[in-house]
Amino acid sequence: DMMKMTNKTAILLSIFFLIILSSSLRAAERIAVVTKIKGSVEVKSVGKSGFIPLKKGVVLNDRDFVRTGSNGALIIVYLDDKSMLKVKSNSNLEIRGTRSGAGLSKKVDMMAGTLKVNVSKQRKGDFVISTPTSVASVKGTEFWMISDPLLGDKVIGIEGLVELQNLISGEVANIGADQTGSSTPNGTLTVNTTNPDDIPEDIEEEEEIHELRIQLQDADGQEKDLIIKFQ
Repeated sequence: DMMKMTNKTAILLSIFFLIILSSSLRAAERIAVVTKIKGSVEVKSVGKSGFIPLKKGVVLNDRDFVRTGSNGALIIVYLDDKSMLKVKSNSNLEIRGTRSGAGLSKKVDMMAGTLKVNVSKQRKGDFVISTPTSVASVKGTEFWMISDPLLGDKVIGIEGLVELQNLISGEVANIGADQTGSSTPNGTLTVNTTNPDDIPEDIEEEEEIHELRIQLQDADGQEKDLIIKFQ
C-alpha cells in the first residue's frame, strides 16, 4: 500500500530523492517530501519565529514542526526508503531524521493527534514515534498512532509489529496486526483485540506529483526556494 503513481513519476521522484540525499548543501537536514495536503496544514522550521502554510511538494528538513487544523491532513514520504507518514486533523508533531548508514534514522515527536505509518519493506534506519506518554518503535510495516496528552496513546496494528513502551511505568508490549495497545499517563499498558470501529478513516494517496520545492541557501546566506516541475 505504498504510493500509487505512474512509473514515470516514480522514476523522477527516485532520481530527485537521490540528488537531494547526495547533495552537500544542507543534505543531512533534508528528510522527507510532502506528497499531499488537505485543508489547513502549517509548518514551522528551526530558527523561524512562526508558522507558514505548508504546500504539496515541499521538502521537509530535520526538526520541522508540522500542525494540522480541524480540517487538515497531509502525507509525508521519507527520502531514503519511501516510508510514508499520513497525518490527520488536529495533530502536532516534529519530524526528525539523522543519517544512519545508507538511510535515515527517523523519529517523530508527537504532541497530539492521529497518524498512520506505512514503513517501506526496504526499511532503512530506525523508526520511532514518541509522545509525552509513550514510545513506539517500529518492527513491522503499518499501524495507526493516536495520541492525546490527557488520555494517553493508542497504537492500532495493521501489519507487522510495533514495540510500545509506557514512559511512566517502563512497561513494554508488542502490538501485532488486529491488536490495539493502550498506554495511559498513569502508567498502564494494555493490549486488546482491535475494534474495527476504532480504526481511523484512511487518507487517500495522490497519484502524481508535478512539483517539488526545496529551500536552499546561497553564498550570502539568503534563503531561496528551488522549484522543480515535471509532468
